[in-house]
Amino acid sequence: MGVSYLAMSQWYVACLKPPHLCAIVPWEGATDMYREMAFHGGIPETKFVPLWFKNRIRRGRNRRFPLSEDFLEERERHPLDDEYWETKLPILENIEVPVLICASWSDQGLHTRGSIEAFKRVPSKQKWLFTHGRKKWETFYSDEALAYQKRFLDHFLLDLDNGQDRVRKVRLEIRKAFYQQNVRFEECWPLAYVQPLQLFLRADTFSLQSEPVTSESKVEYLSTSESGRGVFSMKLDSEVEFIGGMGLKLWVSTSEGDDLDLFVVVRKLDAAGHEVFFSGYNGYEHDSVAKGWLRVSHRELDEALSTSLQSWHKHARIQKVRSGDIVPVEIEILSSATLFEVGSTLQLAIQGHDAARYPSFGHQKLVNRGLHTVFTGGPHDSQLVVPLYSRSSP
Repeated sequence: MGVSYLAMSQWYVACLKPPHLCAIVPWEGATDMYREMAFHGGIPETKFVPLWFKNRIRRGRNRRFPLSEDFLEERERHPLDDEYWETKLPILENIEVPVLICASWSDQGLHTRGSIEAFKRVPSKQKWLFTHGRKKWETFYSDEALAYQKRFLDHFLLDLDNGQDRVRKVRLEIRKAFYQQNVRFEECWPLAYVQPLQLFLRADTFSLQSEPVTSESKVEYLSTSESGRGVFSMKLDSEVEFIGGMGLKLWVSTSEGDDLDLFVVVRKLDAAGHEVFFSGYNGYEHDSVAKGWLRVSHRELDEALSTSLQSWHKHARIQKVRSGDIVPVEIEILSSATLFEVGSTLQLAIQGHDAARYPSFGHQKLVNRGLHTVFTGGPHDSQLVVPLYSRSSP
């Protein structure tokens, strides 16, 4: 049982099927170091990864067990998802022991994606998912989480008949605001009652709408400016829950250079138009609903793995663009679970930089130059696909 590195280690051990292993509790652990840690949508992460390497991995920091590779140097040598990164993938499909996985909506950019993917792919017949949207370590040591962990371990290590086998598979925490949430239990992930809903971008009104947009328009922003962004919004006339990942399709161009770094932020505004904040990466207290990233030269999709609510990029080759050319891209927006009340607003921002000055997370090695343009309407069917929870769904 353990968090972060101590969770990631469990994937590798469990897939080896050691005969005396009874159960594991990987509490927030990445499973794909390329997509979830070293690069985000092909954009190198430049704040946490160097700090982690310097303080935890670099030879000399671990005098008893020095690691042999220079991770930062290897990342420079392997900017694509090649054999080097493949050697770091745990074979999740080999994990058969009982497993209690925790996934946090607030750890986007590190463990959120990998924890969710693990729950989906691990074939164990006895697996549970504990989700939350609060601070990582505080939640791990909370009374509720400790009781949850203890019941699971008591059942599988001490063979106690404590009802664990009758606990529904998914503890679902739906956020309303910072440390305000509802909790209920579901049978599976993704939820059976979630349906993809298309919301089309309309640049001339800066809006999201449920019907396709026929009139063509565009929005431009200076990609290197901290204030540069394109913003699209929809005010909600009924209470809704968005539970799961989101997909974003854009038609974009750049006025200069041969590539674009796109940063996507989904926000919630209250009825008065004020942003509603959530817990974020490493305890950050003013974060958004969800985030996504893409370096446009990495836009090639794995069609077999991609869905309308999750774009899966190959990261196998570079596809540069020419300035002025309009190209379609699809961006993965990471999983979350959020309640939007009547009168609140769903807001989508597209920009060329991080959404905030995060304390231990960020991207500084960017390729942006000049103006970015987002095209909407007519043949440019830019759209946000959201995971709408509805009990009327099949």
